[in-house]
Amino acid sequence: MTTKTGGLMLGLAVAAIMALAPAAQAQQATELGTFNAWTAWQATDASGVICYVSATPQKSEPAGANRDPIHFMIIHRKGMGTKNEVQTIIGYPYNTTNAGASAAIDGKTYPMVTEGSAAWLASTGDEAGFVAAFKAGNSLVIKGTSQRGTNTTDIYSLSGATAAVNAIDAACQ
Repeated sequence: MTTKTGGLMLGLAVAAIMALAPAAQAQQATELGTFNAWTAWQATDASGVICYVSATPQKSEPAGANRDPIHFMIIHRKGMGTKNEVQTIIGYPYNTTNAGASAAIDGKTYPMVTEGSAAWLASTGDEAGFVAAFKAGNSLVIKGTSQRGTNTTDIYSLSGATAAVNAIDAACQ
């Protein structure tokens, strides 16, 4: 089982910042299309061309929790030859003593590892299967615990997920 490490985490954080910062997005990323709940993007970073899909949750619990913007992404890094990197930005720093985060598609759960306000699949070996389930599924549920101990649940529609992933597959072959 392979896990993410520091250099890759930095690269994912850069992609997340690009996805979250409207000014950076307008200057550095090109929208490939919006497909229902998901938008496909292409950008360039220090490693070269990156493509990613992103969305915000349809519903977040507890309602009214004080959080920064929340996003879920699947990232291809053409310059590094990697595909299907799964990441979420949860909108708060994860609890470091109980950093258990998970992503579930239609009830199948995938463990995630965390750093700061980001989480990604704990095993790169799960990425291809996760993306296949993502494309075929109906809903994605992300669970995490904040530094303050608040348990959160974010629910995403997977409507348009297949078309969005197909768009980044074509753009970052």
